[in-house]
Formats: sequence, structure tokens, C-alpha cells
Amino acid sequence: MTPSEKVRTEAAFWVERMNRPAFDARDGAAFDQWMRSDADNREAFAAMAALWDDGFPRPDARPEQALLDGSKSLAADRFPGGRRWVAASIFGASAAALIVGALISTALPRSYSSLPGQQQAIQLADGSTVHLGGNSRIDVQYLPWRRTVRLKRGEAGFDVAHGTNRPFDVDAGQVDVVVLGTAFHVDRLAGGRVGVAVTRGAVDVRTLKGSDRLAAGHAVRVTDRGIERVAMQVEDSQWSSGWFVARNIPLSDLVEKLRRHSKTPIEISDDKSENLMIVGRFNVSDPDSALKGIESSYDIELSRRSGTLYISTPN
Repeated sequence: MTPSEKVRTEAAFWVERMNRPAFDARDGAAFDQWMRSDADNREAFAAMAALWDDGFPRPDARPEQALLDGSKSLAADRFPGGRRWVAASIFGASAAALIVGALISTALPRSYSSLPGQQQAIQLADGSTVHLGGNSRIDVQYLPWRRTVRLKRGEAGFDVAHGTNRPFDVDAGQVDVVVLGTAFHVDRLAGGRVGVAVTRGAVDVRTLKGSDRLAAGHAVRVTDRGIERVAMQVEDSQWSSGWFVARNIPLSDLVEKLRRHSKTPIEISDDKSENLMIVGRFNVSDPDSALKGIESSYDIELSRRSGTLYISTPN
């Protein structure tokens, strides 16, 4: 068996395995490793999945030998449970087109991002919706045993379609938020800090230092010290309106919120300003007004150089 045939055989195995009604965590981990190990694996899986979804006979419905290049069987093997499976595809002149079309398969990650000041509403494959905040990015991957969204930067609100056997996992750096069906908001702040607020249902917030289950109307702030419960404000459930309540937080967190809306880069020049503790209600959708309010209330200075706005503490 040539290397390319081996990859296609393995891809056929995983496509067939994923279409079985039961799928355990060990299989999931093995598939993840296989997909991560080689770009050829991902490409072959995408092509095979596209053929499968295009109406190729399922193994339970028609267990005969199928054809490769006119006569050769692509794969036939036994799964440990003893049930025979057969999966195949015809790789000819249309193979390249199938691969390109299959890249949109939900088994492969997809990325969504927004510009500063821009918000996006995204509908996912299962009917869940994501409201992406300004200057934010998510990577989405749906597999038979889980639904995963990686919040790479910024913030997002989630309204998750219920899936009894397929948890919805939001990875926000040092924090995982896991649900079956609910509505909540996740906010990546400065210094690895994360805010989570729940408006419907319940979520599990998990870190290396512990976990907490949040019901509707509750919120937490996760720092390097662990998970801290905080009072949930109206602005937490209406975060897309552009208002933010700072509850004795570092200025760097507020600046991170302002960057979601500011078309001008904002930088903090010194550690003292970065760690200055801020209290108040700010319209972060209007960064200039918010910064002027901070400047008038706290011991900081604003300056512009080379198209960047700098925040510093007077000497």
C-alpha cells in the first residue's frame, strides 16, 4: 500500500467511524491526534467526508466491496466491536474539486474575525449563534463528540443549541466554558484574565486551579489567582450595547475593552498606569470620550505619536 493509499484508507476509517451512532472519548482523542499529525490526513478526511455526505452507500446499508480506480478496494477492515465496515471513493479528475469543496466541512476548523468597531452575528452548523464583538476572533470546530470554539481574542456572546451528547466548549486561554445549551458571554481581557456571564441556562467554568458552575444571572472573573464570583450587572447581559462597568479592575482591562472599538491603536506606556485600579461605568464604544473621562478622574496623561494613542503616568 502506497503512502497516499494508506492515508485515504485511514480517512475512510474515520469517516465511517464518525457516522456510527456511538463514539467514545478514546476514539475522539485518537482522531484529534491523527488530524493534527499531518496536513495530508486533514485533506484526505475532508475529501472522504464530502463523498460520504454526497450520498455514497453507508456500510450498514451496503457492505459490498467498492471501487478505487475502477477495480481496487480502498479499505475494508474490522472495528474492534466486530462489525465490518467498508468505505471507498473514486479519486479521479474530480478529486481536486472535491478536496477544495470539502474544506468547508464542519470537521475542519473555521475562523471568524471582526474589525475594531465591527460586530458580527454568526450562525453555526447546529443552529447555535455567536455574537462576535469588535476586534475579536474565534476558531470553530464541530466533531461528533464535541463542539469547540476557541476565543482567540476579544469577546463573544453565545446562544447554544442544546446537544445532550455533544458538549459545547469555549476555550478562552486559561479558561474553558462548557455547556449543553445556554446563553452566555465570554470576554478575554488583559493579562490572561477572563470574564464569564450567564444569561440563560448554566455553564461550567474550568481552570487548572478549579471549576465553578454558573447559573443564569451569575458571573465570574478568572485571574491567575483563580475563579472569583462577581455581581452581574445589566451591562453584562447587554454587553453589545457598548457600555462596560469597571469594578476595581486594572486600567489594562478597560483599555482592552476600548481596543474593541478604537480604530486608533492604544498603548499603555508604563507598569504603574497598566495596574492603576479603575472604578466606573464607561461607554467603551466611544473610546475618545471614555479616555477623556479617565484622564480627568485619574492621574494619567494621554499623548499621540505616530498614529498611536499612549497612556502614561506623569513623572
